[in-house]
Amino acid sequence: MKSLTVRVSDEVYEACRQMAEKYGGTVEQYVLEFLVKYGPKPRRKLTEEETREAWKRLLQHAGKGRSSNPRSADNDSIDSDLALEYGSTHEGS
Repeated sequence: MKSLTVRVSDEVYEACRQMAEKYGGTVEQYVLEFLVKYGPKPRRKLTEEETREAWKRLLQHAGKGRSSNPRSADNDSIDSDLALEYGSTHEGS
C-alpha cells in the first residue's frame, strides 16, 4: 500500500473535516472513501489485438478534416495568427 500527502486550502480541509464529522470518521477516512468512490478508476491493459483495432479505428479519421483556407497548414501563417492573437511574436524571449 502507498502513502499520499496532499496540501489543500483551509476551506477544503474544513469542508472535509465537517463531512468526516457528519459521517463519523476521520478526515483521512472520508477523503479515502471519496477518492475510491469518485476518483479515477484503473483501466485494464489492452491486448495487442485490441490495440491494433483501436489504432485502425483512429486512423480512419486521419486527414478527414477540411479547411476552406488553402493556407491552413502553412506554419508561417499559423505563427502570424498566434502572434496577433496573443499580442507578441515572442521573438528574442
